[in-house]
Amino acid sequence: MSSSSRRSVGPARHLLAPLVMLGLLAAAATLLHRTFRHYSWAELGSDLLALGPGVALAALVATAISYLTMTGYDALALRYVEHPLPYRRYGLASFIATAFGNNLGASAVVGAALRARVYSSWQVPGFAITRIIGFNVVTLALGAAVLVGSGMLYDPARAGEALHLPGAAVLVVGSLLLASVVGYLVWAATGRAIGWRDWRIDRPSPRLAVAQVVLSTFEWLTMAAALYVLLPAEGRLPFLPFAVAFSIATVAGLVTNVPGGLGVFEATLVVMIGTTTSPAGLAVALVAYRLCYFVLPLLLAAVLLVVHEARQGVTALGSARTAAAAAPTPAAAAAPMPGAPRPSVLTPSVLTPSVLALGVAGAGVSMLVVGDLPGSRALDVSAVTISLAGLSALLMARGLHRRLKRAWAATLALLTVVTVIAAAHGDLVLSAVTAVLALLLVPARSAFHRGALFARPQNPVWPVTAAVLVGAAVWWQEFSGLGGAVDAPLLAASISGDTSGTDRLAMAAGAVGVLIGGRRIFKAATPGPQTADDDEMARVADIVARSGRCISQLAFTGDKRFHFSPGGTAFLMYQVEGRSWVVMGDPVGDPADFRELVWSFIEEIDRHGGRPVFYNVLADHADLYRECGLSLAKLGEEAVVPLEEFTLSGKARLNLRTCRNKSQRLGLAVEFVAPEDVAPLLPALREVSEAWLADRNGKEKRFSLGAFDEEYVSRFPLVVVRQEEKIIAFATLWTGADGQQVQVDLMRRLPDGPSTVMTFLFVECILWAKENGFASFSLGMAPLSGLRTDATPSFWDRVGHLLWTHGEQFYNFKGLRKFKQGFNPQWQTCYVAAPGGLALPNVMMNVATLVGGGVRGVIRG
Repeated sequence: MSSSSRRSVGPARHLLAPLVMLGLLAAAATLLHRTFRHYSWAELGSDLLALGPGVALAALVATAISYLTMTGYDALALRYVEHPLPYRRYGLASFIATAFGNNLGASAVVGAALRARVYSSWQVPGFAITRIIGFNVVTLALGAAVLVGSGMLYDPARAGEALHLPGAAVLVVGSLLLASVVGYLVWAATGRAIGWRDWRIDRPSPRLAVAQVVLSTFEWLTMAAALYVLLPAEGRLPFLPFAVAFSIATVAGLVTNVPGGLGVFEATLVVMIGTTTSPAGLAVALVAYRLCYFVLPLLLAAVLLVVHEARQGVTALGSARTAAAAAPTPAAAAAPMPGAPRPSVLTPSVLTPSVLALGVAGAGVSMLVVGDLPGSRALDVSAVTISLAGLSALLMARGLHRRLKRAWAATLALLTVVTVIAAAHGDLVLSAVTAVLALLLVPARSAFHRGALFARPQNPVWPVTAAVLVGAAVWWQEFSGLGGAVDAPLLAASISGDTSGTDRLAMAAGAVGVLIGGRRIFKAATPGPQTADDDEMARVADIVARSGRCISQLAFTGDKRFHFSPGGTAFLMYQVEGRSWVVMGDPVGDPADFRELVWSFIEEIDRHGGRPVFYNVLADHADLYRECGLSLAKLGEEAVVPLEEFTLSGKARLNLRTCRNKSQRLGLAVEFVAPEDVAPLLPALREVSEAWLADRNGKEKRFSLGAFDEEYVSRFPLVVVRQEEKIIAFATLWTGADGQQVQVDLMRRLPDGPSTVMTFLFVECILWAKENGFASFSLGMAPLSGLRTDATPSFWDRVGHLLWTHGEQFYNFKGLRKFKQGFNPQWQTCYVAAPGGLALPNVMMNVATLVGGGVRGVIRG
């Protein structure tokens, strides 16, 4: 089952979504604060124990049945895609994806990413994984639609109050939900596959569709049962009405995209059943439900994920050793390079940064939402201050996930302080959690190797500002005696009617200070000067002259950084955009040093917390890029004309002959100029270049193409087209160090010149290259050309093909391919080697920004 493509959204919508989520979370926190304000949270531990082992066991059994039932989603999905797997495999994938997805925001995205990771380790094809994920989403939605739709029609007034919708709208939505389930079943029984262009959704069999509805509805009921058994028996609703209310609350939490629906789920449920259950009993039940259904499965899933990664790593290591022993490769190529990093999957650990980051984030959410520390008041700390600590922990968790040294140090200090304060207040649960996390961080120190531990800020204003804002907020709340002693979490207190304007201003200052401080911690380390010095350029020129391909001439555009192999015989040219270190082309120099060169570059990137990207590379070194953990995505195809048999005679070259003859009748003539003779022509060439740029309303791009710079243009042979002695077009020519290939680089023409001028220029260049003994002539790349459109395309292939099909108003994709095809070239595939998965869209945006000189440059060409 294919997922639909998403429309691109502007920056305003990207900013609106988190603001809406934050607003909903604040409103939910306020409602919960007012509902449970009289409950003594100091008694929570004893109240949880008072539930008794029988109730706790019943909740755990319901939880186990629910997660077990959800593995049936994958069983049905695998039957749908006709890719059978043993239960131990798809059950593991389902449990890990569900447990993590339930606890984190964007649960569909998180669950999809983890399912894809686990299934791909068993060689399940990418297209099948995509259909499995889509099928599971539909299955989950069917059961929710049954229960939520039934609840809306059964009690529209209460559902409307919980969802802030008028009664008429609730009735309409409920009817549509139930109608959608019926429509799905009818489509499965009598419909046919849905297709649009290259997208296709096959209908499931009627039996499979009915199984989806029944299984999903049962799973939702077992999920509700896990909370139902924890509620006080006195005044408890009958189970089915409660299950409907529970489903509505859960869907509300999912829609808001808050991690685990935290706060939103509880607030909606309070509105739905709050009048039938005591606040104290409901509070204890909700906390116990979170522990049973969310926290415990998450911990188990984390352990299973680490064990799975460890087993895959052992398997990969064994396979690598077997392949190395069997492969007839030179010893120098087969042996690992000294100090070269290995894929992290080979050395998994329970103390992985991601697992630690998840634990710190959980503690942060708890502090942010609960806020006030219960127990004795040896150290009186307000709920607002504890909430600021929780917000800080959330930011630190992101830094831990990125393996930053500064995040490790800051998190360890924060957890130590919270542990001391929580212990002084008698909150042994929070104190124990933060203490354990701090102790786990200490032996995991070596895993956080990116960036400097302590770095002098280039601009001390922002760190000082953060410290002043947070310090002022804490002083106001704790020591000034002027604060309102707000006994509510940050989000609730910020919009509470009981909070004064001054208190709100102090809270806002503290939150802004924490965000500024977090930005400082996450700031990527500077990789050094943006361009090379004279000594580096001399080394580059020597290597290019001895062993460079045509594209290696881009080293002289003046906008590249360089990374040399330890032996100094090879280099990579790159630039940094965001977190992406984008290498232009394959390594240049001695092939024997390429492996060591690339691995040392990966190490350097890893120390700075960046992401490696190799742009416009060939398949020659695909295995090396994959060894580094990168995925290859097809970028387009390069048109290469073999020169040995090239001729203008014959029917296939009729258009080229016609164009050449027409150009000659118009008085066009071609002149080839040696590099040492280019200088006198530079004023005329600049005039042509500036007219071309002005006509296109564009700017120089440089990174992947040459730019008009007098020193750069004077380095290469030049071809100019004259009309009545006036230069109307020109192009620079790259030649490979081996003397085998020629490629056109910088091309400019007068906008009002003859329409045939560029075709004429190319024809004459190809004939010149053939006469001078070159073997091939490159016409450059046709972007997005030749992407897969069969039944198994990747996500990038689908997106690229959509741009190819519908993006002509932004870039002449098809026209460029058609123009180059007129020379009957051989097409050579070009790739981008980059981290795959969820990082790929961001990487592609960084590449587009760098190559196009910004998004505006990409669109205008």
